[in-house]
Amino acid sequence: MIPPPEVIAALEGGNFDMPQRTRRTNPHAPQAPAVRVLETLAPSNESLAVLNLLEAAIDEASPIQAKHRAALKGDIRSLWEDLTSEREFRSADYLGTPPALSAYLRYFLPWNVYRAASIFSNSDFCLPDKAVVVDLGSGPLTLPIALYAARPELRDVPLTFYCVDRVERVMETGLAIFETLCMRTEGRLPPWRIELRKDGVGAPLPERAHLLAAANVFNEFFWKDKRPLGERALETARTLISYLRENGSLFVMEPGDPRSGAFISALRAALIAEGAPPLGPCPHALSCPMPGIFRYLLPPEETRTVKGDPNAAPSRFVLQQVVMPKKRDKFPWCHFGVDTDKAPAWLQALSEEAGLPKERAVFSYLWAARGAMARPFAGIPDPVHGGSEKERRAKAGKGILVRVVSEPFGLPEGWTGQYACSNLGYTLLRRSHSDTPFEPGDLLEVTTSPLARNDEKSGAIVLPT
Repeated sequence: MIPPPEVIAALEGGNFDMPQRTRRTNPHAPQAPAVRVLETLAPSNESLAVLNLLEAAIDEASPIQAKHRAALKGDIRSLWEDLTSEREFRSADYLGTPPALSAYLRYFLPWNVYRAASIFSNSDFCLPDKAVVVDLGSGPLTLPIALYAARPELRDVPLTFYCVDRVERVMETGLAIFETLCMRTEGRLPPWRIELRKDGVGAPLPERAHLLAAANVFNEFFWKDKRPLGERALETARTLISYLRENGSLFVMEPGDPRSGAFISALRAALIAEGAPPLGPCPHALSCPMPGIFRYLLPPEETRTVKGDPNAAPSRFVLQQVVMPKKRDKFPWCHFGVDTDKAPAWLQALSEEAGLPKERAVFSYLWAARGAMARPFAGIPDPVHGGSEKERRAKAGKGILVRVVSEPFGLPEGWTGQYACSNLGYTLLRRSHSDTPFEPGDLLEVTTSPLARNDEKSGAIVLPT
């Protein structure tokens, strides 16, 4: 497959610069702020209202016996230890017992909805009437529940969902919870046709998707394969794209651990190579400056720099390099932590009771699209043929897009720092200790220029804000 021209442009040295803006001519006119927040990661009030009803919906749709209720905190802790272990094989029906299923529904399902709603509530995407949504590894229908909670405008849109999972019983329970939640929220069901399909990733479906989703699916079986990470990512990307319509988008969310971050970075590179560049969280389609252990899609001897020959297939696996962190065995990985202070009180209390309190809900995620859907996303401008690192630095003062990744931390001389991603590469945002820090996940437009020298400790470009 030959990538579209805009992807080839990015691979040849593409760059994302903000469009030229009209300069102010009145020196006394108020100046635009140096930083504008274009997007945040946080659940909306609408999604929080639905989440508050989720406990009652779960109890009604999947009642729990008194003896299991008393043991619930221990069941949650036990299942958490099982799911967070880096085992390479887990039984398909690991939720086959009532205690395990109850623990998943009451702890993992609502926290996953909270994470997904934090993304969906602020993402610039739309689904047309009669759109098809494919949810791979659907479990208890986490994705339909999160979409219903975070996007109330979709509650009146006819949609078709193909929910795919290896365990039919979990999907059936999830469907009962979803319908109960809808009735408690609005007293009616949305015009959504939901078809449950007992199958795995790669199984054929009746039609292709406008939106393909896979939440917490690949952290298990992806790592069973012992081939190089890049080869696995390419195969996964091609499988996912095979479900998409010509103009479609896909969404992947994984736990925010280092291994999942490396997977997301590798999948991102593979999707770019296959003509599906990122919509978010990435503010560019160049090399990922936070790839964890990921290095390349193909071994170095099988790649070569793009020279304009669209038939030179391996070349599409070489992305324009950006500033990377100082050399180390494992680079930082892209992940975000969203405050949980607005999570439902019942969920916070249950988490405390199970010994698993959460200050942050952590995850890694990726939006990507192909065809007409591969459009500017949340203020991200179109890719244009770019230039050298020096040229990108010179243009940064026109407005650079930055995605904040880390929590704030102290710097010498009273400054506060946060690591971020930009089209310049690994970026350190620097601001006064008295200024309010940014939230992880914030997408910024910054009009200041980077400092002449990179940060000595991390190697990051320093961007005053």
